[in-house]
Amino acid sequence: MAVLQKNIWMIFYILLMGAFVFLGIISFSKWKNIHEQYATDQANLVKLVSNATHSLFLSQEMTLNILGNQILKDKDPRIMDDLLVLNPSVVAFGFVDLEGNYLHVSSNFNKAKLPNLRQHTATKDSFDYTMTQEKMVLGRTYFIAASGRWGIPIRKSIYNDQGKIVGVMTAGLAIEGAFKIFTENLSFGEYNKVTLIRDRDQFVQFQSSNNETPKNLYEKPFPNHFLNTLLENVVQEHHVSIETIKQNREIYGLEIAHPDGKMVQIALKYDPRYELWVLSEIDHEQIVNEFVESFMSYVLIFVIVHAILFLLFKLISHAEEKRSKDLIFQATHDELTKLPNRSSLQQSIHKWIYEKAPPFSLYYLDMDHFKNINDSFGHEFGDILLVEFAKRISKMVRKESVVIRQGGDEFVILTYRTDEEDILAHSQAILNEISKPYHIKQFSFVVGASIGIAKYPQHGTTLDMLLRASDIAMYEAKKYKNSVRLFAPSMQEGYLNRVNVEQALHTALDKHEFFMVYQPQIDHDGKIYGVEALVRWNSADMGLVPPDQFIPIAEAAGVMPRLGHFILKTTLKEMKTLQAELGIAFQTSINISIKQFMETKFLENLTKQIEHEKLAHISLCLEITESLFIEDIDYILPLLQKVHEMGLHISMDDFGTGYSSLSILRKLPIDELKIDKSFVDTILNDITAKKMIQNIISIGKNLDMYILAEGVETQEQEEILKEFGCDRFQGYLYAKPLAYDALKEFFEKQRKNS
Repeated sequence: MAVLQKNIWMIFYILLMGAFVFLGIISFSKWKNIHEQYATDQANLVKLVSNATHSLFLSQEMTLNILGNQILKDKDPRIMDDLLVLNPSVVAFGFVDLEGNYLHVSSNFNKAKLPNLRQHTATKDSFDYTMTQEKMVLGRTYFIAASGRWGIPIRKSIYNDQGKIVGVMTAGLAIEGAFKIFTENLSFGEYNKVTLIRDRDQFVQFQSSNNETPKNLYEKPFPNHFLNTLLENVVQEHHVSIETIKQNREIYGLEIAHPDGKMVQIALKYDPRYELWVLSEIDHEQIVNEFVESFMSYVLIFVIVHAILFLLFKLISHAEEKRSKDLIFQATHDELTKLPNRSSLQQSIHKWIYEKAPPFSLYYLDMDHFKNINDSFGHEFGDILLVEFAKRISKMVRKESVVIRQGGDEFVILTYRTDEEDILAHSQAILNEISKPYHIKQFSFVVGASIGIAKYPQHGTTLDMLLRASDIAMYEAKKYKNSVRLFAPSMQEGYLNRVNVEQALHTALDKHEFFMVYQPQIDHDGKIYGVEALVRWNSADMGLVPPDQFIPIAEAAGVMPRLGHFILKTTLKEMKTLQAELGIAFQTSINISIKQFMETKFLENLTKQIEHEKLAHISLCLEITESLFIEDIDYILPLLQKVHEMGLHISMDDFGTGYSSLSILRKLPIDELKIDKSFVDTILNDITAKKMIQNIISIGKNLDMYILAEGVETQEQEEILKEFGCDRFQGYLYAKPLAYDALKEFFEKQRKNS
């Protein structure tokens, strides 16, 4: 292993050295490419500027020649004003005699204030030189006081028909302002400037750069030694003479030290007609900076790549160690939620329970109706829900707390919170968070949970004791839905009773201990319009067990599908017989649990049962309660519509106590709303209950639904319900739930009284 590790690092060092060599090669190549690119761009710029200035001056030369001849012919200077309009870069036009006096000027200048060109210091040299040339001559750039702008004087000798010079046509080209001769900057940027230099006296005619050009630049010659040194270097490097440079119009480039001490890269070209040097200068520092940027990117890549390689080699050397840690993690953590698992809890509990350990609390969480999701939507949905559920719990606990997936839909939290008010408030906050909707694909779930809490060492000094106590408290919480309970010794009895009930439920159907009772439902006129079928359990061991005790346990224990089948079969059979014996027809309402309703073959089995009992002529109403999953409207709605198409009625039981039915009620094919008994109980003395009932009735009426109030026990309750517009009534005021024979007598008695 040591030899292998040594060889691996040797390979790494070889790769490192090779990369250094490669870095040097590509860096040199990049430097060369950048240098050549700047030289090429600079040469193109000089060529562009040279061609542009040459074309500009040539066009102006033609203009001066034509204008001068026209003035000689017509003796009318007004043509100058016309040309000023057409040529805004020109400051002014003037016609000068051979002595340097202005004979004619454009109207924007006063010739009396203009100097004699032959006597003025700034113009004498170029004026005398113009007299010797047939081509246009450029004067020295100066500040034209009459126009308030800097300009380049241009002059052209004018000849008569005999070829004798008779005067000089002159003009000034503005180099700044709105009407400057070049409408765009001719440089690349701050690091570059382009200069036009007059050859015969090395005065600067024009300079273009992003920086402001100092005006004293035009008042003295260009540094003579710099230009001479520049030309000497060009002669030496390119092996040409100065005369050749001036004649062949080639562009020459090289690097040289500027008078200010900076190294510059230059490109140079000569315009022989106008005797101008076109010089472009680029700060060598700019080229170096660009190379440094590229070089640093190479270095960064080099460092990143070799850092990755280093980490890779390091990972290889530590692979066995990591593999061992992964195996340990897999053994002690839940694969789905990544939370510590039951094994981890068993192994780490010594960190919480030891001699003189500080007190702590153990929360036992169990999701409500989680099995329904797996059964109805598949384990994929259940897994996604569990992951999100675990995230929400983890978000709600302190760093020192531990969240454990105990198994299935059960979670355990260990926390050092011990104050009773604090842990109850904290648990409720957890419930509020995990009860928010879960959005999975096209469905939306609202899932509650129950929490049982045990405290160490008050409720147990071992993990098993604490788990048992919190489990008992959790099942106590399940009785109240989405609630929290702190363990109390008195809960032991209830826990044992729940265990007994669950065990007895599995055999109760086989022992025929269940039977049906029916509670009459009265219409607004006091007549019976239907009954609600209710199941009862008379246990051989426990006696009569209330429905609110065994129904939740039946749902949790998985007994509800069999029990629901018994309820449906027995009710249909007995009501068919009763209606046949009495010769009357009435509606029969049957409660259908959500788990029963969500079974894959529920509708198929219901149809078969109706056909078997031949109940097509009997009015049947299925009662569904507001459920934690009623928001899964896309799944529920088609099932309800099929039920409606079968000719069955649908009633919404316990309306107003759930989470979301008000928002989806208009989408469901509901025929009847049942006002929950909890509202009816307080209707006489609770204004909120009154308003709630009024709202429910109003909603139902607007949606063409019947309204049934259950739990009506007094005449006063009935009167106020009728006043609010309630259609149907059910409760002890009319009759308690009746067995078959008692219900038959009730119907016969009602028929005699009517």
